[in-house]
Order: sequence, then C-alpha cells, then structure tokens
Amino acid sequence: MLNDDFDPYCKIFLDTDFDRNIVLASIKENIGGVLERSNITNDICNLDVLRNEDFHEQRRNELSDGFLFSRYLIEIEPNEDVGTETYITTVSLLLEGLWRVGYKAIASCDFEEMLPNKGGYNIDNR
Repeated sequence: MLNDDFDPYCKIFLDTDFDRNIVLASIKENIGGVLERSNITNDICNLDVLRNEDFHEQRRNELSDGFLFSRYLIEIEPNEDVGTETYITTVSLLLEGLWRVGYKAIASCDFEEMLPNKGGYNIDNR
C-alpha cells in the first residue's frame, strides 16, 4: 500500500522524433500491460503518453531545462493497492528501458531521488 504522505504522481518528459505509436510500443515492451489509444495499464500502474503542449523544436536541446520542451509527456499513477516499492521499481524499469532504446527521458516526481540516475537528472541523455 502507498503511504499517506507519498505523492505517487510521476511525469516523465520523453524526447524523440519517433511517432507516438512507436513510443507506446516501446513502453508496452518494457512494462507490459494493455494498450488502448495513448494509455497503457498493467497490474502496477496506469500511464498516458501525451503530446507535450510546451514542445519546442529548438529549446528541447538546451542543456539546463530543455527536457521541459520534450515532444512527449508520460503521466503515471499507481493502481489501487499497489505497494510504494513495487510502483517505484516499475517506474525505474520504465526509465531504464526508455534509456536503453535511446530515448531522452527525465522523470519529475516527489520520489525522483529513489529512481536510477535521480530520474535522469544524473545522466547526459539530453
């Protein structure tokens, strides 16, 4: 179970020139689940892959805060009755899988310190 003071909402800024369907397929390959439109649901979490309204072709390549202008946003929340550790492990596996296939991905959440490479802030994947 998630503890009361833990905010599980997580947003991953994902930048790639690949089509959203390809991104969705990569995510599904990493964490499994059922794909419906831009949503993937598995036993642990529910996520949506959205087009980032702040996407900016040039600014996404800036080093300090360029990730804010990534092409996509992944919004993730746990399903009911999922343990905190299980959820964080799933988000970690997702990030590592995204990096492995070459996507630029940085997580923004209250628990990013618990994620690999502090959610992507500690690697040069920008």
